[in-house]
Amino acid sequence: MELSVDECWRRGDSSSLVALMYREGLSASLVTRLHRHVTKELHRAGFSGVGVLMKALGIVSERDDDLQLLLTHGLGTKVLLWFETLRGLLTSDLHRDSAPLLSLMEQFYDYFLLLAPASLQAPVSLLLVLLVQLARLVLEPGIIFRLRLEAIRTYNSILESLSREQRRQIQTDTNQCNILDQMAAAVLIVGDYELQVSLSEALCRLTPRKDREQRANQWFCSRDISGAFCNIRDGDFEVDCRRFLNSVNCYRGNERRVYTFPCLRVFLGSTELLRPQDDKLDEFWIDFNLESQRVSFFIDEPEGYLWGAIHLLKQEVNHYSLHCKKNESSEDETILTIHLINPIMHHNSAAQTVEMWFSCEHHSQLEEAAGHVLKSRLTLQNRLSAATEEQAWLPGKPVAIETSADVQTVSSPEILMFEKNPEVCFLIPLKCISLGFLSSSLIRSICHFESIFILFSKIEKRRT
Repeated sequence: MELSVDECWRRGDSSSLVALMYREGLSASLVTRLHRHVTKELHRAGFSGVGVLMKALGIVSERDDDLQLLLTHGLGTKVLLWFETLRGLLTSDLHRDSAPLLSLMEQFYDYFLLLAPASLQAPVSLLLVLLVQLARLVLEPGIIFRLRLEAIRTYNSILESLSREQRRQIQTDTNQCNILDQMAAAVLIVGDYELQVSLSEALCRLTPRKDREQRANQWFCSRDISGAFCNIRDGDFEVDCRRFLNSVNCYRGNERRVYTFPCLRVFLGSTELLRPQDDKLDEFWIDFNLESQRVSFFIDEPEGYLWGAIHLLKQEVNHYSLHCKKNESSEDETILTIHLINPIMHHNSAAQTVEMWFSCEHHSQLEEAAGHVLKSRLTLQNRLSAATEEQAWLPGKPVAIETSADVQTVSSPEILMFEKNPEVCFLIPLKCISLGFLSSSLIRSICHFESIFILFSKIEKRRT
């Protein structure tokens, strides 16, 4: 049988593996042999082969009777042991970014949903262990962010599927109470709004309404924050949770890891994106998430039941710029323009530029938040504009930066550091430079070129 399993894994043939399992019989012996095989594969990082088995188990487990039979023979315990092994591998530098491992973890999340009582009357003890293991993964900061987010979403999906009696048993379990304390602490420090929302959802699902005020006072030292948590209603969860988390993040001050700003307008290319159509939602909120390194916001999705979501990841951003502009009423507004490496789609619109308009009162905090999240993606034009505000360090007359819409922007690789020579070199498009302070002969001599080099001496290198 083990030779046959090896052959199925090598070919990636889950259908033949399903047939083999039925031919051998869904017995304790089968579960034991599969466990031995998986343990050996995980020891040598054979993630793709284990993925074939998880796909096959998913097919078999779609039949409730067969899943119940496998659980009777101890499959649930074995699967949780495999998951625990994978969780350990995710914290190692060798495997944490392994694509096959990340894919396998997502297959485990899908399989866990089959163990929930919505499909099968699984023992509460099995669910307790499953929930604890998912929660531990969520609370492990060394694990890649998207796996943590999917883990807490899986956790909440399982809770949603439970009967009231099963949920009551989980609420009174000592391990789960300890986990809830850790989740409440994590809400204050994690650096992504959607992860904060999912943690808050878990707290609400496992805290009976009659106990919520007492638990909130234990979890949160601020009366405003605990009051906002107690005011979260099931029917208005998204809106009430937004108020709660805005209070949390504002309370954290300079230690916050999520910056949130009310936005006036957002455009994807020339298409305006509208905020979700909810009368109780008072603002169009934009979140700058330090941990996940992304800018995110929710939008109206007319064709769907749920809100749409836009995520602008740092690694997908080419560069961004931040500047003030007067609107039609001559009021100053701050515009954050994010240029993406690849276009993003929204319905029939596709564009590589996202433009967000804010009240100018948020300019300095926006500059700080964007700097934390997007870091090196700031345009060269903005870097030089910031530099000219401190002109004392630049000998002679400072370079003036034009602000016209057609000014070129240059990504950070255009700033060149010559390690073998004492100079620091900036390569700047000529269109960015006002040449009025240069002699006419010098202007004629350089007008045939697209860029100009500015060299600073070794003495000026550090300050530059």
